[in-house]
Amino acid sequence: MYNIPMYRAPSKRRQLISRVAIYSFMTIAVLLLVTFLVFVMLGYRFNRDTSTIEQGGLVQFASRPTDANVTIGKAKLTDLTPSKITVNPGNYDVSMSRKGYQSWKKNVDVRSGEVLWLNYTQLVPNRVTTKQLTRFDALAGALSAPNGDRFALIEDATKPVITFADITGDTPKLTRITLPAAVLPTDKASTITLSKWANDSDRLLVDITYGTTTERLLVDRRDSEEAVNLTRKYVPDIAEVMFDPRSSDRLVIRNAKGELRTVNTANDTLSGVLASSVSYMSLYKNDAVLVVRTDPDGSQSVGYISLGGDKVRVIKRIASTEKTLVALADYFSDPYLVITVGSQLDIYKLRQLPSSQSDDSISMNRVFTSALPAPADHLSIRTSGRFVLAQYPSGLQTYDIELERQSITAFKTPATRELRWLDKYHFYLTDGKQLEVLEFDGANPHHITDLTTTFDAVQSDDGKYIYTIGATEKGYAIQRSLMILE
Repeated sequence: MYNIPMYRAPSKRRQLISRVAIYSFMTIAVLLLVTFLVFVMLGYRFNRDTSTIEQGGLVQFASRPTDANVTIGKAKLTDLTPSKITVNPGNYDVSMSRKGYQSWKKNVDVRSGEVLWLNYTQLVPNRVTTKQLTRFDALAGALSAPNGDRFALIEDATKPVITFADITGDTPKLTRITLPAAVLPTDKASTITLSKWANDSDRLLVDITYGTTTERLLVDRRDSEEAVNLTRKYVPDIAEVMFDPRSSDRLVIRNAKGELRTVNTANDTLSGVLASSVSYMSLYKNDAVLVVRTDPDGSQSVGYISLGGDKVRVIKRIASTEKTLVALADYFSDPYLVITVGSQLDIYKLRQLPSSQSDDSISMNRVFTSALPAPADHLSIRTSGRFVLAQYPSGLQTYDIELERQSITAFKTPATRELRWLDKYHFYLTDGKQLEVLEFDGANPHHITDLTTTFDAVQSDDGKYIYTIGATEKGYAIQRSLMILE
């Protein structure tokens, strides 16, 4: 007969120790799991190449059209665009592709703990079809509106008639206005040229030239009788006109002597001389006019006048006599000042830009400097202050403030005017043979259509069409190229 040992219940002390051990293990396990998940959410990964744990970078992908396949490095994403992935820091080749379209490719740097947005990809069909819409017997000029919904056209440069083509529908809608005789030269053969649209796409500047004289007109596309001859009424010998961003009734005018004034056509007022010896001017948001002035000793100074103010405040003295350009814009509320002197480019980060009437100090720190391949002809800051663009005849230098990356684009044919843009990330070139679209850094160039003119191009808001104006056997035509396949 076997002796069966009697069961003895654990003592209360042992039960307490057991519970404490179990709860402690569970707590530690939960804490470790939560910590692990937090680190994963923050992008930390094991890097097999370095055998270390590193915080990765998040890469966001988007394309037009959507539903594109994405490959980054050796990894092919299972999700179609829009999509995202966290990868180890490093340099990667990225591609996006979709059936019927040319592949998009780019080399990028992914930084630890940062987000890289590749959200500007425009896929171009393997075969772009272009259709003629509206024909004209003759065409002397064309200027696309800032909002991209219409063209202003000059069919005959000797006649004071402007045609407006609304391209928001399937077929362009044409309206024509005739400039009133009161704003035109009397008994003089003259030619008309389109100059510049206001940001509201309602008013535009028009040049009337006869002999060696040019008169500047402000024209309202909605009412031809609202046309104003700025040269006769306000400032003779106008060298440059800019629209005040606060209202297209207001203008900033520089005359041939370099004197700067403002005009308000709504209340028919002309300011006194705000600045003299001005060789260049540009706008800063709705706040100020930047100016480059030649000082009596031959040197130059960069300054600004707050809109509505009457005092120039100097930001920087320039010892050189070379051509100087200036631009200023905010990137995430931080003002960035860009100055080119000949082929030298410098970018400064400002703490703030006080009113030009103020005596508050201006603190700025140089964050980038570069020698351009050639002296700059045009300088601008685009895409909400992200891209600094210095253009010279043979190319473009782009500095990406977000990525702190510089790129240089060489043009096949020298550019004779400032670059024109389809959206925030894509500009286009017309050389009289074709329309070519490129990204801000010159990457992914695409031939869109044969084009024997150099008129403006426009892309629809949904990206479906690019509108151009091409020459035909019998004249010209507004045409559109299909960018998103049905």
